[in-house]
Amino acid sequence: MENASVLMGIGLLALFVGPILYMIVAHAAKEKRTLKLLNKLAAQHQMKLDQIEVTNSLLLGLDSSSKKFLVIDPKDHSKYDVIDLKNVSQSTVSKSGHQQKIGNKSKLALTHIGLELLKNNSKEKIKEVVFYDENDNDSMDADAQLFIANKWDNLIRKNLSA
Repeated sequence: MENASVLMGIGLLALFVGPILYMIVAHAAKEKRTLKLLNKLAAQHQMKLDQIEVTNSLLLGLDSSSKKFLVIDPKDHSKYDVIDLKNVSQSTVSKSGHQQKIGNKSKLALTHIGLELLKNNSKEKIKEVVFYDENDNDSMDADAQLFIANKWDNLIRKNLSA
């Protein structure tokens, strides 16, 4: 009777813990493949990435020594851009949304967050990296994505040619 109870307990524990362990291992393997892809693309373009960002909606890399920025489409890894920061004059975080009233205060409810890279001597956009879009199911919390967008804006500004 005691052995049967112990075996049943072990079986139930494995039944509940097994899927969680599988998800952890699968996620780690996916992240490892993604980092390998990011580094492979960087090597093809003679880049050594010193800053990397991997989320559901973003695959970004920055090489501070060669002043290049790598942006990979997370849904289709064959689509990517290598942006030479020597051709960028300005980096800005663009936000859009609508006013939302919470109690007595009015707050901007963000619907879109992007990082705009503008061409030298022009106001033409080279690229907009979308960090958050309300209609995109892959995006995380808007405030978290705004924090990441500001982080990358600061990193890129430090690497712009003076």
